[in-house]
Amino acid sequence: MKTILFGIKTLLAAIAIALTPFALTAQVSDYDEDIAFVVDVLRTDYAGWEAKTADGGQAEFERELARARQRIAENPEARMWAIGALLDWFADDHLGLRSNIVSPANPWAQNSDPGQARDFSPPPGNEFAFSRLSSDTVMLRVPTFNIGYLEEFEALLEEHHETITSTPNLLIDLRGNDGGSDQMYSRLMSYLYTRPIYQIGVELRDTPRNLAALQANVDSGEYPEEVQEFVQHVLARAAASESDYVSLSENGFEIVTYPQVYEYPARVGILAEGAGSSGDQFAIDARASRKVTLLGGPTAGVIDYSNVITAPSPSGDFALAWPMTRSMRLPEEPFDNVGVQPDVPFPAGGVADEIAWAQAWLERQAD
Repeated sequence: MKTILFGIKTLLAAIAIALTPFALTAQVSDYDEDIAFVVDVLRTDYAGWEAKTADGGQAEFERELARARQRIAENPEARMWAIGALLDWFADDHLGLRSNIVSPANPWAQNSDPGQARDFSPPPGNEFAFSRLSSDTVMLRVPTFNIGYLEEFEALLEEHHETITSTPNLLIDLRGNDGGSDQMYSRLMSYLYTRPIYQIGVELRDTPRNLAALQANVDSGEYPEEVQEFVQHVLARAAASESDYVSLSENGFEIVTYPQVYEYPARVGILAEGAGSSGDQFAIDARASRKVTLLGGPTAGVIDYSNVITAPSPSGDFALAWPMTRSMRLPEEPFDNVGVQPDVPFPAGGVADEIAWAQAWLERQAD
């Protein structure tokens, strides 16, 4: 068993690489080239392609593609919306585009957006924060796991370390957390830890474009030395493999341990509704702890396909982002569009104050 402080797989997700798209055959217009580029990446490099187009999905995708082409022909100024709708068909929030042009209002918008996040009560806030709710309960607000906030977040934990480790209950408000890197929550996980955490690995779709992204990261020098060595090892195994997918870790999983189990907090409640990507992964990892109870609603469910890279379109109008790895939990244990379910859900009809409800639930528990 090895002790690690973060999952190597998540460092790959922390850096988005801008690549020059592979040469494409000549097309009638820049728009045709853009569509051809998107379809090429989806079919060749996107880690979710096989699963998303199985069981008749290929024919359905072709219909969506024809619709996108027709929309662009009829309204080229709104082409970003047409391409975005094509990507939306995959129901994968790690797959998308970043537009570099100004577009008109979406002419194909529906009256309602089923993906719109609900309003939390009270609003969770967009800043890291620590507060005392009562003599028995303290609360930590974690709005993001963006690696750029690592120093700030760990400084907050260090500042309140003595309070956290001397208070019976810790409530973590993760609602709406927009993800980032698993490295961000390593120290936080130490307060939750009670037993080894088994992390199921991911496998890379082994394609020239995806491997070029990894090599570009190594060449850039942005990876720490140990990560560079790890990626070089992955690249070497991929070069020697004839498989379409290569596991990022030879064993297919990692076992994470911490050096101690804190007496306090004795109980940890996590409000994780709407937390996605690394927010999903935090909830998955936290479930291993005997201290932890997931409260409220499910996480966002954006974790089956990960490690996102980007490349500019031939026209330069947008950058396409796609995940190049898939979880080895699949297909038996998917989380996308389902989320990690709470151990104790909100009561039917909801609650007026989710923080007060979670605090009261924690304080009713007995050792």
